Amino acid sequence: MKSRLDAKIAKLNIAIVTHIFASGPALDLEVFLQDKAKSLLFIGHPFSFTKDQSSFYRIYLKGELKKNHTAPPFKLPSVFLYIKEIILTFFWILIQKEKIDLYIGSDGYSAYIGLLLKKLGKVNHVILYTIDYVPNRFKNPILNYLYHYFDKQCLKECRIIWNVSPAMVTAREDVKSLYQKNLSPQIIVPLGVWYDRIPRLKLSEKNGNSLIYMGHLIEKQGIDLIINALPFVVKENPSITLTIVGTGSQEDALKLLVKKRKLSKVVEFKGYVKSHKEVEALISQATIGLAMYKPVPENYTYFADPGKLKNYLAAGVPVILTDVPPIAKALEKNKCAVISEYDPKKLSKVILKLIDDKKMLKLYSDNAIIFAKNYDWNDIFEKALSASIK
Repeated sequence: MKSRLDAKIAKLNIAIVTHIFASGPALDLEVFLQDKAKSLLFIGHPFSFTKDQSSFYRIYLKGELKKNHTAPPFKLPSVFLYIKEIILTFFWILIQKEKIDLYIGSDGYSAYIGLLLKKLGKVNHVILYTIDYVPNRFKNPILNYLYHYFDKQCLKECRIIWNVSPAMVTAREDVKSLYQKNLSPQIIVPLGVWYDRIPRLKLSEKNGNSLIYMGHLIEKQGIDLIINALPFVVKENPSITLTIVGTGSQEDALKLLVKKRKLSKVVEFKGYVKSHKEVEALISQATIGLAMYKPVPENYTYFADPGKLKNYLAAGVPVILTDVPPIAKALEKNKCAVISEYDPKKLSKVILKLIDDKKMLKLYSDNAIIFAKNYDWNDIFEKALSASIK
């Protein structure tokens, strides 16, 4: 029997517009809505740093994928790529026979395009789904101005703002030019997991000395710090292993660092894994998940809700992380994560303590599963859409 929310969604033509790199919450929203909406148009644009510069769209009608179209790739400077995205989004929305009832943009720029389409009469309502927000997003002052301009317009004109963490609301208030009265309502829509889909292994079924990092291989993620900590760990525990899942601009440098530290037998690079179910299976086999975000002011993780943490936890994998993401202290309080300082020797001590203390490891693993159960995507999206659809 359909719920009241399902009945409302079933009458709507919905569009999701987002930037794509591997996985992401907009893709999870696509999964949630594709068999619920009257029609769902999903538009994906690649980030400027990705190798494949092909934008695409998918159309679902009452749960059935009716069309999957990919545009030719364009190798252009970033500014021109943004112009390309505007043109394609406009065209792909305008060619739809019916008006879009609900347009969800997963950043200020994408949502602002929705507001322009609303002025043209092709869209009824726009939601800004703020995945990442940081007061000083770009070093270039012009780009930073435009970033905040789009966000400001969305705060004024969108039906509602979804923020993945409360820190985003506070950060906007700190940017004085953005904080005004009578703005759109803002709600917290944290990142989640498909809880029932995540495989979980008993500690006795795992290699008890296995570490994992999953995510984008860029400097702010602190993967180099993890690698620099490993020699201290291996000295005490030669059986330790590290699996790195993902790709990014730092990948080659990290592989060279592994060779330099003589850790080639310890560290395995899996590269980009397309299937998220396969990623989840790899996580479930690990003993500890690592998320050593670099504590620097420009790191937008200070205002974010990293998805990898929920994936680790739902698989019963305790986390070691820095005190950067807003959720860090809650994880520590619930005894499913340990906060470490951003220092290789101190990190090594935390890893060894958690690996060696089997009672602590079991407690943290059990608590991780309990904590993650509160972040099932079905519950999160139902609450968000209930607050957004009148």
